[in-house]
Amino acid sequence: MSPEHPVQPGSPVERRRDAAVHLTPLLPAAAAVTVIGRPAVWAAPALVLGPLVGGVLTRGRDVGRRHRLRAIDFNATVALAALALWGILEFGARFELAGVLVPVGLLLLVLLWLNWLLMMAIAANRARYGELFEPPWVVPFSRWLVARGGQGTRFSTKECSHGDG
Repeated sequence: MSPEHPVQPGSPVERRRDAAVHLTPLLPAAAAVTVIGRPAVWAAPALVLGPLVGGVLTRGRDVGRRHRLRAIDFNATVALAALALWGILEFGARFELAGVLVPVGLLLLVLLWLNWLLMMAIAANRARYGELFEPPWVVPFSRWLVARGGQGTRFSTKECSHGDG
């Protein structure tokens, strides 16, 4: 345990559930490959469905809610980046002068995919030991949604904050 990653309260069963929430995006990704027959970048927004549906298991726990929100933010950021890279690839494939964008876009897409797998594994491992993890390049969508929601939302800003406290 380090001072920047304090151990959160919870039983071993709750920690396994928190770790599972971080791994749930693998299910929509596998389902998309199964249905389509190959990986498809346009199916990336389905990654957010994993933590949304898997988060039902952690409902009611403050720590579980924070894991779920971090997983949603991370997968929404990955989906947004994948769609942007897909747009770059389409643009490079359609216009000959922008053809250099195809290999660059493919390289960035592979790096994004590897980073997605690695950060998801790190987050699940940290959750298993009761720590919170936030990848360095995540857009805080849940914080923005809660800030716009006002007083009537289910989450307080303290519960949705991306700090460890």
